[in-house]
Amino acid sequence: MSTSSTHFTALSALWDEFLARWPMESLRSMSLEEYSQAGSKDCFTYWLETRTEDLGSIWGGSAFKFGVYSRKDQSDKSGQASSGLSFGPTHGWLSKYGTTAEQAFEYVRGLIADIAQAAREGRLDAIEAADLGHATKWKIAFLYQDRANPVIAPVFKRAMLDALPGVSAKTSTGQVYQQLMAAKPAEQGVLEYGTALWQQAGEVLAGAISTDEVLSYLQAHPGITSIKPPTKRHAGFRLPDGRELCLMRARQTPVVYFQPGHWTQELTEATQGATPKGADDTRSHGLAANAPTLAAPNPAVSFSIPSRERLLELLEAYTGEVPPVFNDGSSDGAGIQPLEGPSGAADLAAPRPPLNQILYGPPGTGKTYSTIDAALEILDPAFKAAHPHPTQRAERKARFDELTQQGQVEFVTFHQSFSYEDFVEGLRAKLNDDKQLEYSVEPGVFKRLCDAARPVIDTGTLTVQPHARVWKISIAGTGPSPTKAYCLDHNEARVGWGKTGDLLQDPESNTYYQSLGSGDKGTLRYFAEEMEVGDILLCIHSAYAIAAVGVVTGDYRHEPPEQLPKGLIGDYQHVRPVQWLYKDLELPIEPINEGKTFTLKTVYQLNRLNWADLQRYLDSKGCKPVAGSARQAVVTKPYVLVVDEINRGNISRIFGELITLIEPSKRAGSDESLQVTLPYSKKPFSVPDNVYLIGTMNTADRSLTGMDVALRRRFEFVEMPPRPEELKGINVAGIEVQRLLEVMNERIEALLDRDHRLGHAFFMPLRENRRLSRLEQIFRKQVLPLLQEYFFDDWQRIQWVLNDHRKPEEFRFVRSQGVNTAALFGDEVNVSRRPQAWYVNDAAFREVQSYLGVIDHLSATEQD
Repeated sequence: MSTSSTHFTALSALWDEFLARWPMESLRSMSLEEYSQAGSKDCFTYWLETRTEDLGSIWGGSAFKFGVYSRKDQSDKSGQASSGLSFGPTHGWLSKYGTTAEQAFEYVRGLIADIAQAAREGRLDAIEAADLGHATKWKIAFLYQDRANPVIAPVFKRAMLDALPGVSAKTSTGQVYQQLMAAKPAEQGVLEYGTALWQQAGEVLAGAISTDEVLSYLQAHPGITSIKPPTKRHAGFRLPDGRELCLMRARQTPVVYFQPGHWTQELTEATQGATPKGADDTRSHGLAANAPTLAAPNPAVSFSIPSRERLLELLEAYTGEVPPVFNDGSSDGAGIQPLEGPSGAADLAAPRPPLNQILYGPPGTGKTYSTIDAALEILDPAFKAAHPHPTQRAERKARFDELTQQGQVEFVTFHQSFSYEDFVEGLRAKLNDDKQLEYSVEPGVFKRLCDAARPVIDTGTLTVQPHARVWKISIAGTGPSPTKAYCLDHNEARVGWGKTGDLLQDPESNTYYQSLGSGDKGTLRYFAEEMEVGDILLCIHSAYAIAAVGVVTGDYRHEPPEQLPKGLIGDYQHVRPVQWLYKDLELPIEPINEGKTFTLKTVYQLNRLNWADLQRYLDSKGCKPVAGSARQAVVTKPYVLVVDEINRGNISRIFGELITLIEPSKRAGSDESLQVTLPYSKKPFSVPDNVYLIGTMNTADRSLTGMDVALRRRFEFVEMPPRPEELKGINVAGIEVQRLLEVMNERIEALLDRDHRLGHAFFMPLRENRRLSRLEQIFRKQVLPLLQEYFFDDWQRIQWVLNDHRKPEEFRFVRSQGVNTAALFGDEVNVSRRPQAWYVNDAAFREVQSYLGVIDHLSATEQD
C-alpha cells in the first residue's frame, strides 16, 4: 500500500467505483457468470481480488476460497475430486455447497448478501459464522460496511492479523477487528490505518524463516501429525485425510515436499513456484521412511520456504484451513499489544476485567440482571460486543446459559446460614456400599469451580480433565518387579486372573471366574468395564506410596497366553493401554487421601480425590512429567462465580483462609502466590488466576455496615446507580415515568441518603405495558413497601417523598386522620401528643392525578 498524500483519495474513489458497480441491492440477483468468469475483468471475484487489491489484498491460496469459480483450464478433472472438492466441465466448487456449480453458487450468493448486510449493521459475529473463505468474507464485509462508522480494518488474511504484536490465535477475527478499530486514532481514516497495520504485519511475515522454525511450527499445528520422530534430514507429517508432507531439514533455505493435486494447479501467482518431481527425478532416499507417499516413484512437488508468509499461504492452500499463528514467544497472548502506526503509538491493549468485583447500588438498579453482562465480558467479550443493544438481551442470556451448561459459570446466593462447608469443603454423611453411615469430605461450590479451572494435561492424543476419576491399581504387588517394569516401559496396565478368559465374553460361564470371591470379581469388573478412557491410574509402590501416575488411553483387551511377552507373570493377560505421565515416584498417598493408605484390593476407585487435587499435590512436590509424555496446556478458559447478596453472608465464616488466596497477587502462578492446606481434606489448595468473582451488594441493606473490611479491600467496586434515563419516552396516561422516578429519588436523598434511592428496574415493565393498572401494581407492591422499610414506617416522611402532603385529599396515597383520644380513653387520660392514624388510600392508586402530583402537586387537581 502506498502512503502518498493523494493515494488515499484515489483509494476512496476506487471504493466508490466498486460499490457503484456492485451495489448491495444487486447481490441477491447476481448471476454465476457475473460472479466468476474466467478471463473476465468485470466479474465480482476479479473485482474482489484484483481490481480492489489496493483496498486490501486477498491474493494467495486456492480459488476455492470463493466457494465456486470459473476454471481457466477446462480439462477433465472429475477424477481429481477429493477432500470435499468438486469439478464440472467449467467450474470448480466446494462439495458442501451443492452437487452442481449452480447449486453451489446459489448458496454462496446468499452467504455474500448476508455478509454484506451484517457488515452494514456492524454484526461481526454473523460474519464470523458465515461459511465462506476467511479472507474472502472479511474483504466483502469491509467493502460493504458503513463507511461513516467503519468496524473492519483492511487487513483480511488471518495470517496477517496474527502477525500483529500480541494477537492471540484463540481470539476470534471479529474481536481482533473490534480491538484494532477501538485503537484507531480519531483523526486517521480507516484506509490510512489499514496501511499501517499491513506494513507492520508484512514486515513480520516477510522475514526469513529457518528450518528449525518450520519444524517447530509444523509440530505445533493442530491439524498435522508427525509420521515418526524427525531425523537429522527429514520430518514427515500427515493430514487427517492421509495426505503427507515432508520438511527437508538439511537445506539452508527450508524446502517442503507435498503431494501434488488440484491445489497446486489452482494456486495464484503469489504462491506459485513449485518444482514437480516425477518418477525418474532424483530425490532423497530418506523420504521412503519418513513420508512414504512422497518417495519415488510417487509424484511429488517441492516448494522453497523463504518466509513465514510463503509457509502459511502454502499450508492454507494444501489443508484448506486457515493456519494458526506462529507462537514464537513474542507475545504473551493476553490480547492486542501497543502498535506503532504513522501517527505514533496507539494503545490497543484491552484491559483485563478485575478478578474480584462487586456491583453495588440501591434496590432495583439491575445488579443481578447486570451480572450476565459482566460475566460475558469475561467469558466471551467478542459475543457481548457483537450483541450490545438492549433488544439483544435474549441472545446474551442464551449465551450465558450455554456457558453455564459448560461449567464455566456457577451462581450462589449468600445468606446467614451459608458456611465454609458450603463454599469450600466440608463433611457430608452418606451410606456406603455396606449400608453403613460414613463421613466424607465434599467440595463446596468455590472449590469445584477452582478444580475445573485448573490447567489440564494434554497427552497429545487426549486431554485429562480436572474431574477425571482416579483409580488405584497394584501391578504385581508392591515394590519393583519385571511385570511392573514392563508395563511402565510399554505404556500398559495389567492384572492377573487370566484363566477367566476375555472378560467381555460372558465371564459368568467360566468355571474359574465363578470360583473367585466378590472382591476379585469387582477388581476385574472395574478394570474391564467401569474404567474409561481419560481416567487416571495410580500404580502403587507400597500401601503408603504412589509409584506412577498414568491416564487410560484405550479399551480393555484380553491377551492369550501364547502372546504374553516373556518375563511377565503368566496370568497377567488382562490389559489396558495407559500413558504413564509420572514414573519413578515414591510419593506418600495419605496427605491427599484423608490420611488413608491403600487397601489390598487390586483395583478400586479413589473417591477421596480427583485429578485436580492430585495435580496440585504433584506440583507441590516438584514432580515432573516423563519427558515427551505430556505437556501442560495453557489455561485459556475463564471461569466465573456469581455471588448474589454477597454482603448478607458471614464473610469470615464463609471464606476462611481463602480471603487471602483470592487476592490477585496471591493467585496461583503469580510471583507472590500462596497455597494452603485445607482443614478437612488436608489437601493443598490455591486459587487459579482464571477464576473470577462477581458479587452483588444492595446498599440499602441493613447488613451492609457489618460487611467484612478484609473483603472490601480485595474487591473492586462498580457502582450501579439508578438510571432514570432508561425510562426516557415512557409515558403512562400522561405521566412521564422518568421524571416521576427522578423527583422521588431527589426527595429520598434529601431525607435519607443516596444509598436508599429507588432503582429504575422497578419501572422497566412499563416499556411493554404502559397501562395505569401496571403502574398501580408497581407502586402498591414494590415502591410503597420499600419506602416503609426505608423509613421504618415513618408515614410522615413517606408522605413527603410521595408529595402527598401537598395534594388534594383524594389523590394522596397515604392519608392520616386525627384520633379522638377522649372517646378512646376518657377525659381523665391525658395523651401528651396528638396521635394520628395512618392508612393507605386504595382509590388513589387508580387516579392519574395521584402520580402527576408526585412530580408537581399543582398537577393533582380534581379536573381531568
